Amino acid sequence: MTSNRTFCLTLFFALGIINLFSQSAPPNILLIMTDDQGYGDLAYHGNPQIHTPALDKLAAESVRFTNFYVSPVCAPTRSSLMTGRYNIRTGIFDTYCGGAIMAPEENTMAEIFRDAGYATGHFGKWHLGDNYPSRPHDQGFMTSVWHQSGGLAQVGDVPNYHRRDSAYFDPILWKNSEKYPTKGYCSDVFTDEAIQFMQAHRDGPFLAYLAFNAPHTPLQVPQEYYDRYKDMEIDPEVFRNKGEYVHDISANHQEAARGVYAMVTNIDDNIQRLMDALEELDLAENTIVIFLTDNGPQQYRYVGGFRGTKGTVREGGIHVPFYMRLPEGMAQVNTVEQTAAHIDVLPTLASLCKLDLPENTPLDGRNLSAFLQSAETPALERSLFFEWQRSYPELYRNMAVIRDGYKLMGFVGGDADISEFELYNLEEDPYEARNIVEEKPVIARWLKAELDRWHADIMASPHINDLPRIVVGSPHENPSLLNRNDARGLQIIWAQPDVYVSWDVTVARAGAYRAKVHFTETLPERGRFILRIGNRTFTKEHSGGEVNELVYESLPLVTGDFKIDGWFTAPGGKLLTPFYLELERLEHE
Repeated sequence: MTSNRTFCLTLFFALGIINLFSQSAPPNILLIMTDDQGYGDLAYHGNPQIHTPALDKLAAESVRFTNFYVSPVCAPTRSSLMTGRYNIRTGIFDTYCGGAIMAPEENTMAEIFRDAGYATGHFGKWHLGDNYPSRPHDQGFMTSVWHQSGGLAQVGDVPNYHRRDSAYFDPILWKNSEKYPTKGYCSDVFTDEAIQFMQAHRDGPFLAYLAFNAPHTPLQVPQEYYDRYKDMEIDPEVFRNKGEYVHDISANHQEAARGVYAMVTNIDDNIQRLMDALEELDLAENTIVIFLTDNGPQQYRYVGGFRGTKGTVREGGIHVPFYMRLPEGMAQVNTVEQTAAHIDVLPTLASLCKLDLPENTPLDGRNLSAFLQSAETPALERSLFFEWQRSYPELYRNMAVIRDGYKLMGFVGGDADISEFELYNLEEDPYEARNIVEEKPVIARWLKAELDRWHADIMASPHINDLPRIVVGSPHENPSLLNRNDARGLQIIWAQPDVYVSWDVTVARAGAYRAKVHFTETLPERGRFILRIGNRTFTKEHSGGEVNELVYESLPLVTGDFKIDGWFTAPGGKLLTPFYLELERLEHE
């Protein structure tokens, strides 16, 4: 009896130990994305003039997706990466003019991982809304150190806009909801914050999303990095002699390449710091490291042989690097040739980390984990779609579909004849050198029908028909700073002193509000400002004094949805419109 009991206890503990060791800890995730870094801006992709040893090493140690695609510009890529859905479904259709506010109802990667017990951190560019409820810490990131707008020193980045010549140094950032002054170069600062986050959560699991704003313009970089490239000249013939396409490169674009390469080399040094930190924290073996870029290069330079730049649906605009360095046992291949895209990252990561996805929001992306296990995995039967315009997507204009190795592109409007499209066999012609639309009319019409179907589907999405609004007067953000990046109006809004701007808001709580209206320039000596909130008008007379701000001390607002706009007029016809607007609910009222 004693002997049997001892045996049973021994077996019980043995099985418990086996079970304990069979349940490995959930993997951490370090997701790294750069801004406007093209496919050719890495030595690993055949560029002999750029110095990227850390990225080259990461590529060599990773599963490399050789046919990976993103959207042609920043915010659409970021919304698809965070949600696994085409950007139009999320309310994102552009990079500014109110087109870069993501609907708060979307289930984000950060929310899904946070709810599964992960610590979630975001560092760098967000570009999916600068106000509640669309900020990174509203959308699932427990810690966020970020800048507003689409980039430092852009019109929506109010704290740094007036230091445009040096905004990448000592930037004023935000830590969740609070202003956060920093010291140092922006890419170094964001890396510091990511490393501190990983240190604080070394017992894991964590999701760290490091979204560098470099090498986006302005091309500001520490002198030591620029000096490495200051005498560099790109000779397109070097690449053309190898059969790779390179656009003609002007003197201005040569200089831009020097700045970009310097910024990428700085990023590379920071990548090495991140890899060293993972080793020092004993986290490297259980951390999924992902590297990608958000779109192609803004300027002409070497793009791995591809045609096109940022903003276009040509390969140079949307075909980007994608590396996954995985813990041992998660992958049995070195490369994946399956055509993949930003929308696939969330479902794939959820599968690798054994997380359930919400059932209330269907994803466009697919789980690609099977392709990590075998090169014999059957190809997916699906079409992938890409587009970008400065407004809602017009059918066939700067729009592409990729399926079964073929790519159809349209650059004209909705009444286009099939002969006006471009069709390429990417397996035989990856550089898009020979348009075969006349040779393959059946395939072209089939893919055109795919575009028709997809366009009709996404344009019925609720969030593109009822665009996300900024919520003001909420306890989560008060005051609210309404900037020009998220203002609506004509698709030309930038820093012009007189361009029409408006903001679509939801007033969360009724009460008295203070409104501070800021302008880009000093107001004329006399004039009148009219502020409209919905169907209510508030007029303020101005006379004397050199000011660029007007204040309404107490405006009675009720709850509801409203459009806010305003304009200043002076004798002689001078017109000024707000640069930004601060709206604060007075809590004591």
